[in-house]
Amino acid sequence: MGKVNAYQKEKTVEQFLPRVKYYASRYAFCLPPELGIEDLVSAGVVGLLEAMERYNPSLDISLSTFADFRIKGAIIDEVRSMQWASKDVRKRLEEVRAVYREIEKENNRSATDEEAAARLNISLDDLYKILSTATTMNMVSLEDLGVNNEGESLDILECIANEEARDLFDELNLKELKALLGKAIDELPEKERLVVTLYYYEELTMKEIGKVLDISESRVCQLHGKALMKLKGRMEQFRE
Repeated sequence: MGKVNAYQKEKTVEQFLPRVKYYASRYAFCLPPELGIEDLVSAGVVGLLEAMERYNPSLDISLSTFADFRIKGAIIDEVRSMQWASKDVRKRLEEVRAVYREIEKENNRSATDEEAAARLNISLDDLYKILSTATTMNMVSLEDLGVNNEGESLDILECIANEEARDLFDELNLKELKALLGKAIDELPEKERLVVTLYYYEELTMKEIGKVLDISESRVCQLHGKALMKLKGRMEQFRE
C-alpha cells in the first residue's frame, strides 16, 4: 500500500475495525488481569497500520489476507508482552507436559487428566489451573509455523512482504510442517480435537465452543491449553 494519506488510513481502519474487534474477542480468554479486550483492539489497530505501510499491491496476496497476519500477530504479541507466569509456573507446566508424554509413551494412547494428576500428586483442579496457563504461555495460531533451518522463529509476514525472503518458503518445507501439524491434531483426544477444530477452523469463540460442547468456557480454555501444549511438543520434536 506504501505511503497513504490520513484520510485513506482513517477509512481503511474504519473498514477493518470490525475484523480487529473480532480477533480481539477471539484472543480475549484466560488473560492476565492487567490486560483487557480494549488493549487487544488497540494492538490490532497498530498491527493494521503496520500492514498498510508494508503492503505491496504487486504481491500475489490481498490486503485483507496480508493485514490479517499482522492484526493477529500484534494481538498475540500484546498478550505475550504481558506474560505474567512466574518461573515456577513455567517449570510446573513443563513438568505437566513431560508427564503427559511419559504416560502416552508407556501406554501408547492419550493420557487422561486423572492419570496425569495422580502421577503429579496434585488435584484435578490444580492440574486444570496449570493447563489454563498453557493457553496464554503458548499463545499461537495454527498459521504460526515459521521456523528457519536453525530452528529459530521466522516472521512469515516478512517473507510475504519481501520478494527475496519469499524463497525461504521452499527451504522451510511448510507443506511438510502443515502435514505434521494435521497429523498431530488428528491424534488429539476427541474433545481437544473438537476445540481446536471449532476454534481455528470454524472460528468460534471460547464461549461459543462451550455452548456447542455443553461445557464451561473455563473448561474450553483448559482443553485448548492442553491441546496447544501437546501440539507445541510435537512440533518441537520435529525440529530436533
